[in-house]
Amino acid sequence: MAKRYRRLRGDTAYYPFAARTGLRAQQKRHARRLRIAGGAALLLAGALFLRQTVFRGGQPEPPAPVAPVVDHATEESAHVQILPVAATRDALSRTEEADAAAHTTPEAAATPAPEQTAKVLSQYQALYEQNPDLVGWLRIEGTGIDLPVVQTPGDNEYYLRRGFDGLYATGGTLFLDEQCSLDPNLPTANWLIYGHNMADGSMFGHLTYYREESFFRQHPTFTFDTLYETGTWQVVAAWDTTLGADELPYYTFFDADTKLEWEKRVNAILDLALYDTGVVPEYGQQLLTLSTCGDTRLNTDTRFALLAVRVED
Repeated sequence: MAKRYRRLRGDTAYYPFAARTGLRAQQKRHARRLRIAGGAALLLAGALFLRQTVFRGGQPEPPAPVAPVVDHATEESAHVQILPVAATRDALSRTEEADAAAHTTPEAAATPAPEQTAKVLSQYQALYEQNPDLVGWLRIEGTGIDLPVVQTPGDNEYYLRRGFDGLYATGGTLFLDEQCSLDPNLPTANWLIYGHNMADGSMFGHLTYYREESFFRQHPTFTFDTLYETGTWQVVAAWDTTLGADELPYYTFFDADTKLEWEKRVNAILDLALYDTGVVPEYGQQLLTLSTCGDTRLNTDTRFALLAVRVED
């Protein structure tokens, strides 16, 4: 192009006709590519929305409970008699890596061995055969939480952005930290379950209802069944915190070598409690912690957690 035309706009009458025609064709191609990309993005967003809403984010339908869910709705029921039942970083902090990894096609899950299936409770056998990563089922009345819990030792955040079916899902799946053991013969002192705080209320989106003491008084207990036994749990404490703010972070508490260490861990949590539940665990009782992100989108390091202790059914 001659130098005298370089500073002229493509729509000026002095711009060479051939150059003006080529420029317009280039603009049309660019606009066409943008329309195609925009359409594809809308289709993808629509598919993800349908998967998250209509198809429950890849989560299975809840199996029918063998026994009624225990849920006492009186203030006095929060002070129940509790009978004894014979170690990291926060896993939710790696969401971006999980988003990228979850778009890859997962390998097909191995079929569980017959002897393993035989040990599983009857209501969970079909789900376990569908996905051997299943380790339990969590139900909390009044929250909409009625979901499977998985565990993937060696790849702790595998389900951060995957549904129970293994495909990409914005809300992921509730998962048990890889350092926890549900073995009835050798369980870790504290079981830690992670879940996303979804804006639509799915996954742990309604767990933060427990910020209100009134909600706790209405729902002081919930159920978490492992594959091998059912379990009822009494809420001990609910609290807000920030990653790195605590001397003894709850997300590093899995086991304790001594009674003193166990008490220090539990007391560190009780000191953060938003209200007094009237429940204080005793050494030797099985603990369960539910962890999710805080409500603010400006600070992704905020966390909300719930500590519970197992009680006799």
